[in-house]
Amino acid sequence: MMEEYLKYLENVRKLSDATLTSYRKDLSVWFDYLEEWEIDGSDVDKNVARSFIGQLSRDGLASSSINRKISSLKGYYDFLIKRKISPYNPFAGIKSMKLHRTLPVHLSDREITQLIEMTDDDFSGTRDRLLFELLYSTGCRVSEICNMKCHDLLNSHPVVRGKGGKDRWVFVGREARKALSDYLPLRKERARDNKNDSLILDAAGIPITARGIYYIIEKYTLKAGFPKKVTPHTFRHSFATGLVNEGADIRVVQELLGHASISTTQIYTHTGIERLKQVYRSSHPHGRNGGSKAEKEVITYEN
Repeated sequence: MMEEYLKYLENVRKLSDATLTSYRKDLSVWFDYLEEWEIDGSDVDKNVARSFIGQLSRDGLASSSINRKISSLKGYYDFLIKRKISPYNPFAGIKSMKLHRTLPVHLSDREITQLIEMTDDDFSGTRDRLLFELLYSTGCRVSEICNMKCHDLLNSHPVVRGKGGKDRWVFVGREARKALSDYLPLRKERARDNKNDSLILDAAGIPITARGIYYIIEKYTLKAGFPKKVTPHTFRHSFATGLVNEGADIRVVQELLGHASISTTQIYTHTGIERLKQVYRSSHPHGRNGGSKAEKEVITYEN
């Protein structure tokens, strides 16, 4: 039934390939657990489900990963119930584990400029410059960048298809447009198949993969000597953090990121605390020149 469920997620719910892969892995871990303990599917109940979650926790799996598996399995058993294959859902009523959410790592505008200025003027360097500009200008996920087509960028406000097959507008800034105009002639020369409209190509002239983009970013950040780990998603965090720091409404940021829930976007409001401190220190009479002793104690406590 797992394959039938995955087909349902693909064809009816229109989930992305990456999300389908996650569902497959989650379900496989569950079935491997049942097989290891020789538990028949008809014997599965809430106690078995809780034991499974306990095992994941003892194995050191992160709370976020465990919660994803709980969600995947709840959906799977709901699917079985609707098709009258299972009488009840053993994961129904099982609460998600508490998350210790950390603030997202992001790059400053100066750091992103540093990466862009490191690119050369050959095909690879021009492509990388466009890649950095697009990631930062649009806030797109790496999968959305990989799926971009040349004709998408004919519009100044292209539409991308995100998670769950949901479309949204993104905005391509002036610098990204300039990088695009530099790149397209080189892309035309490099493309192995002229009928392929994929925007970002690898050195072989074929559509780039997410792994390829990870490798490019890692190469530049290591060369730049950045102490933090930088991934394509770091650019997305930087995009959102920059908007929030400049006073953008959180609902607008939600739309631009394509988040289904505002709670996912609200984490970026916390990254603005440093900017609030800077404004306070530069504008408030007691904030200038270090402020009072009491004020310093408050700021130290907040840090």
